[in-house]
Amino acid sequence: MKTLLKIVAGLLVVLLLVVVFAILNLDKGIKAAVETVGPKLTQSSVTLNDVELSLATGEGSLHGLLVGNPVGFKTPSAFSLGEIFLAVDPESLTTDTIVVKSIRIVAPEITYESANGTTNLAQLQKNVEQATGSAGSTDDGTDAQSDAESKKMIIRDLQINGGKLSYSNPLLGDKALALTLPDIRLTGIGEKSNGASAAEVVDQILVAINKSAAGAVANSGALKDAGDQLKQQVEEKLGGFKSLLNKD
Repeated sequence: MKTLLKIVAGLLVVLLLVVVFAILNLDKGIKAAVETVGPKLTQSSVTLNDVELSLATGEGSLHGLLVGNPVGFKTPSAFSLGEIFLAVDPESLTTDTIVVKSIRIVAPEITYESANGTTNLAQLQKNVEQATGSAGSTDDGTDAQSDAESKKMIIRDLQINGGKLSYSNPLLGDKALALTLPDIRLTGIGEKSNGASAAEVVDQILVAINKSAAGAVANSGALKDAGDQLKQQVEEKLGGFKSLLNKD
């Protein structure tokens, strides 16, 4: 479970990097910027339906951000975000530390699929690590991507509301386990250190997620029901195997 939470936290920071990259490329179009840098980070499809953002005020919203799954997974997407509301200090955009007044992520839907000895989120995280860890730059926009990644961030208020998690496993057949993620709120990220790197943001988000979600998820009745279901399926398969042996 801690691995899952860490992956989710990492993907959230990827989202923040994409948002920062988009803000830095307003002249090229935010939608185009997100749909260009996103696939380079995740090695999967990334689409954004609509953007409303004012450079003058630093306020706006992103609608319908959808991140597809890597090759080898059956579910249609890794996560989708209904709406993202953000307010950025416009004067900070030209500095080394971008001040984000608030970010509110509404109705994120995360799909956690197990297949081929790994998970879709783990593979996405691996892809992102390879993309952000690769040296050098090319003429395909990675210079701007590196510029975004080198920025530090101060996030005064971060809220994630109405999140849902869908767990898919071959042992569950065509059924998926649905969990409700607790609302999360973080304040003052990076303020004490005059800016936080992406890794530091991951750490702070992870601590908050562990504190607010671990107990709720661990005690979820849905998890117990899924465990009982898996146990029943295993027993049924063993019973069928025993029947075949008895026929001999």
